[in-house]
Amino acid sequence: MKKTLPYLFLILGVIFSTFVWNFISIPYDNSNLIIGEYYQKKINPLNDTLRGIFFIFFSLFVYLISLIKFNNIRISNDILINREIIKNDNINFLSVIFICFCIFEFLSLNYINLINEIDTHHEGTFLSAQLNFFAKDKLWTGTFFDYGFLGNSIGIFFHYIFDDYSIGIQRFFYKFLILVNKILLILICRKIVNSVNTINYKEALFFLLSLSSLSLSSFYDHVTPFHPRIFLFLIFTLLIFQVIILKKNNIFYSSVVGFFSLLSILFYWDIGTYINALLILFLLGLIFLKRFKVFLNILLAIILSWSLFYIFLPNDEFKELFNQYYIIINISDYLLGMEYPEPFSDKSTRHTKALLFIIVSGVFLINYIFSEKRKENLDSKLLLIFLFISSVIFFKSGLMRSDTPHIKYTSGIYTLLIFFFISYYFVHFIEKIKILKKTETFFKNKKSLFIFTIAVGYLFFFQNNYLAILNIFDSSKNFQMITKINDDKFLSDDYQKFIKTYKDLIKDENCVQQFTDDNAIPYLVNKPTCTKYYVNAHIIQNWTEENFIEELKYTSPNYIVYSSKINWFKSRNNAPNADKYILDNYYLFKDLSPWLIYKKN
Repeated sequence: MKKTLPYLFLILGVIFSTFVWNFISIPYDNSNLIIGEYYQKKINPLNDTLRGIFFIFFSLFVYLISLIKFNNIRISNDILINREIIKNDNINFLSVIFICFCIFEFLSLNYINLINEIDTHHEGTFLSAQLNFFAKDKLWTGTFFDYGFLGNSIGIFFHYIFDDYSIGIQRFFYKFLILVNKILLILICRKIVNSVNTINYKEALFFLLSLSSLSLSSFYDHVTPFHPRIFLFLIFTLLIFQVIILKKNNIFYSSVVGFFSLLSILFYWDIGTYINALLILFLLGLIFLKRFKVFLNILLAIILSWSLFYIFLPNDEFKELFNQYYIIINISDYLLGMEYPEPFSDKSTRHTKALLFIIVSGVFLINYIFSEKRKENLDSKLLLIFLFISSVIFFKSGLMRSDTPHIKYTSGIYTLLIFFFISYYFVHFIEKIKILKKTETFFKNKKSLFIFTIAVGYLFFFQNNYLAILNIFDSSKNFQMITKINDDKFLSDDYQKFIKTYKDLIKDENCVQQFTDDNAIPYLVNKPTCTKYYVNAHIIQNWTEENFIEELKYTSPNYIVYSSKINWFKSRNNAPNADKYILDNYYLFKDLSPWLIYKKN
């Protein structure tokens, strides 16, 4: 009975959290003029975040207190002890095999499946940003980045590899990032499994955890829980794991961890913010664990990297970086926000599941930390605590933009945790079965383990098409096809006609400007934007609108694409003065519906 009472209190905690959900409400900021769902419903952006945090942590707090109370658990230094770890070289052996399979799967992809119509809004944010970088020879002063400097301009790296950049190369690159994610996930699983000390069948645990985790990063799904750009966080996680596991201060690893404060912000505004939040919490954790040398080393690395960056970066670029970061952090919720529905309400199934799965992973973690039956070492607990905290922080994106894609691609970390705990307890269960103990010698024999791994790996990695492995022999041809294909293959007939007409029209222009959400236009006509605002959504009253008008007056383009197929991302009322300026100084020149081209008076 005592064992079930904490779960009963957990349920009561979830019920109470659901009941008070709508009572957690901060007054709306009436000075906000950014039109979006929060503006329409007069919702403070902090509401969803506070509601989600309360729902998760109140339920877990109730469970933890009841678990300690009813099971007479004593919180002592015993949970902070690092116990002896049983080394297992076979985990490294299996890791190499799985990494090879990931590479084979990547090489076997048929890139003809990537040749479909371009998403001119989302893909355009990357294509046009890197074009601005090369054409303007500026960083933030030349482009107002949507995701972040290196995040939006990530094609720069492949530009130097292929001496070119195209829609096909960009799509190839994002498949490559999925491969990177898969390899990083294997290495993370390896670290976790190696840190466990109460499992004898570590090979079985690694098998289950790795294969289940790899299913979260798919080459074939459009939206995947471990999406391509999360690779930066996965690298950061591996470094944090290394710092946690090493008992002595390692200057190299701790310095690189500190450097991620700067690097992450340079890549992505949101992921950079999350990583810096995790860095702060990690530094506090180091103080709690009395690892002061590591704490100081990371802190010095953070200070040194930002100081050197400030010294060598032109002052106007440095100021503009922080200006853009400040603006993005303040406007994103209002611009993109969608109210997170009350749990268990109508049409909230996916949203409720997400919150409950985070709570489930937290319950597993609490049981793992305070288990008196299975005393795991401190390193293992710290790794999993870090992942759990990361899952909550990253879920901020799901709480803010609560549509299906965002809920899905913020689910990877907590799902990985659940997969670990299910695998962990399952392996413990099979270790008790006498008849299965005979399989231990099978797993210890590398030859039999190799044959078994190859068989299972092939069935898992090529489950979509078992003959796809034959494509490896044509991988070079496949790469050539996708990286050398003409951009026209990705455009519809009417879009091609528009681009051709517009390109002829502006052949003598130095730059172009669109006032629509079709962000690919500058790239497709191969001209930089006349203002830094190549993403129309970032032209916002009281924030960037005046600067946009100033830059537009200065460059004074003869033509502006005023309307296109994509005008839905944000309300044009967010930039009423910019809209008025265009209509006052430009007239309708060509109606290529849905494209409208305006010409200067």
